[in-house]
Amino acid sequence: MFIVPQCAAAADDFESYRRQQQQGIHKQQAEFQSYREQQDADFADFLKARWREFDSFHGKVRIKEPKPAQIPVAPGVTPPRQIIAPKPVAPVRPAPPVPSKPSPVSPDTLRIDFYGNPLDFSFDPAWQRYRSGEQASSQAMSAFWMMMSGSRYAQTLQAVDMASQRLKLDDWGRVSLWRAVARSLQPGRKTEQSLLLWYFLIKSGYDVRLGYAGNDVYLFVAVRQPVYATKFTRVGEQTYYAVLADDRGDSIGRFYTYEASYPVKLKALDIGSAEIGFTREVRAERSLSFDYKGQAVKLSVPYDRNLVEYLEGFPQSEFALYFDTDGSSLLRRSVLAGLRAYTENMKEQEAVNFLLAFVQRAFAYKTDNDQFGREKYFFIEESLYFPYNDCEDRSVLFAWLVRELTGLKVIGLLYPGHMTTAVALTQPGNSMASVEHLGQRFVIADPTYIGATVGMAMPAYAATKPSQIVAIRNGS
Repeated sequence: MFIVPQCAAAADDFESYRRQQQQGIHKQQAEFQSYREQQDADFADFLKARWREFDSFHGKVRIKEPKPAQIPVAPGVTPPRQIIAPKPVAPVRPAPPVPSKPSPVSPDTLRIDFYGNPLDFSFDPAWQRYRSGEQASSQAMSAFWMMMSGSRYAQTLQAVDMASQRLKLDDWGRVSLWRAVARSLQPGRKTEQSLLLWYFLIKSGYDVRLGYAGNDVYLFVAVRQPVYATKFTRVGEQTYYAVLADDRGDSIGRFYTYEASYPVKLKALDIGSAEIGFTREVRAERSLSFDYKGQAVKLSVPYDRNLVEYLEGFPQSEFALYFDTDGSSLLRRSVLAGLRAYTENMKEQEAVNFLLAFVQRAFAYKTDNDQFGREKYFFIEESLYFPYNDCEDRSVLFAWLVRELTGLKVIGLLYPGHMTTAVALTQPGNSMASVEHLGQRFVIADPTYIGATVGMAMPAYAATKPSQIVAIRNGS
């Protein structure tokens, strides 16, 4: 009698088990594909009929009271010479990120430039051939959805997701990457770009609403945090913001959108923090100078223009976002290194006063309304690019410098029409203006009050309690 060796029998059993597992996986994949196709078909049916007119509302305002038109000067201090604002190397408001002309790698693969990062992605040629027609309608939106659902989109979703992970993009970075993809597929065609972006973002799990008025198509995005200076609408209990509009929704009035929800639960955009380490440096330079105790201090500061362009489009949100976002590695190597050469041998209080003098005197002052016609908060890098900054921008920059160069804790203080900072000196003087926060004394340090040293409060706010204290993450 021939006996099958145990090892051979075991191998046969394993092969049989492997085939069963593969068959099970293929069956699950087929069932999931069928389920997904049915979801898309159901959603397309909803899109055909369930649209109604909605209102858009003016953006929320964070600082409602007017800011000082002229920068205040401390008593007994000689007003500084007029600072000539530098001419920016690009328009004051950088254009939204438009990828360079995509170069074909193969018939169905394009390469785009995403803030200096060359990225390849596959696409279905049907996406480039699509044209929206002359009149937007619910029927047209439904037909577009079905066209996209029948296209080869899975590989593109995977490629963009992998690129996002490799670059360590946050939610806004991912949305910006998808916007670059849509623009590269349909250059110059805003309606087609918006439709593509709507589909891509929903398939990526983001809660996005598409609307139209006449021939214009709009996108509104659910955001976890409050968004300011941007139009919004409400559908049911959810607020959606026009964060993807180049004009922040200013041109949007009443519009039509669908009431139905996508069958899969979608997530709101998280802009609680801003990841900035993914851009490839494009160096620009700014010369800064100021007087400190009769000594002329001059710095040549390179910064990252790619990062400035990216941050310009970031939705305007809570103050903590700006205080907690680091400067670029290029800025750390330039302005921090340049200032550290002076502060490293100073005592704590003198170092804080030196940094106050730098922010007070090296930058030209202008309110946001005068510079942009709207409220706009700067990230650190933006104060190096734009020709002017105001109180909240100076506070963000000063707080970063103090934390990085002295290690002291800093908080932001919001008053009606003004923002400043306070520093936790280790030995504060009794006469210094200060506030209490979480059982600790913080001494006023105002980077907008020209000539003021630490402990001096601007007279208009000396007897006023701050309406908000902004806790700031200590260190990077």
